[in-house]
Amino acid sequence: MAQAERITTAIRELMSRDAPKKSTCPVRAAHTELVAALAGNPPHPLYAGLGSDDLDARADHLEKVFAALHVYFSAVIDDTAQNIPSGTLDRRYLSNLFSDLTGDAVGAIHNAADEMRNYESWRAS
Repeated sequence: MAQAERITTAIRELMSRDAPKKSTCPVRAAHTELVAALAGNPPHPLYAGLGSDDLDARADHLEKVFAALHVYFSAVIDDTAQNIPSGTLDRRYLSNLFSDLTGDAVGAIHNAADEMRNYESWRAS
């Protein structure tokens, strides 16, 4: 608990500083957007009596996190690809890999919510 409080305090200190100067670096700009998106989308805690709606909300939260991360990831990959010999970095492959990870992670949580919903329906009848 103390560690979480220290992290929260550190984040608040960073957020209260003057706004960062506008950067012409697309990776730095994407990083700033990622941090802002994460700060604006905190996870809601899961409790022992969680229901299927709680799992769906967690999956939705994770989907937003992955969407913000994908923008940053793409900016880093594009910038890197521009600075190395042509063809040595397969951007499409990496983007598809990231999309697969996102779909698998979010889908697994939605599937668990569906299973829980079936169990909740069975218990109610």
